[in-house]
Amino acid sequence: MELFFSKKFLKQLAKLPPNPRRQIEEFVFTRLSQCETIAATGKIEKMKGYPNFFKARFGVYRVGFEMSGDKLIIRTVLHRKEIYRFFP
Repeated sequence: MELFFSKKFLKQLAKLPPNPRRQIEEFVFTRLSQCETIAATGKIEKMKGYPNFFKARFGVYRVGFEMSGDKLIIRTVLHRKEIYRFFP
């Protein structure tokens, strides 16, 4: 599984408060890069109605993922009230 990061995700991540940003960075850049499959992470859930889109919960923030073949594209990180308006 290859990881790709959108520019939007990296910009949004930089704007987050320190504590949630640290949790998300640790998960995305270390744990996720070591996993062979999405199911191996144990934290990512499939989004209902969208077969290729996934989300992960970090307190009040959500990270949006897209699976395209063997590529996992990390698209966005937003507050829980905003993510479902803009993703997928």
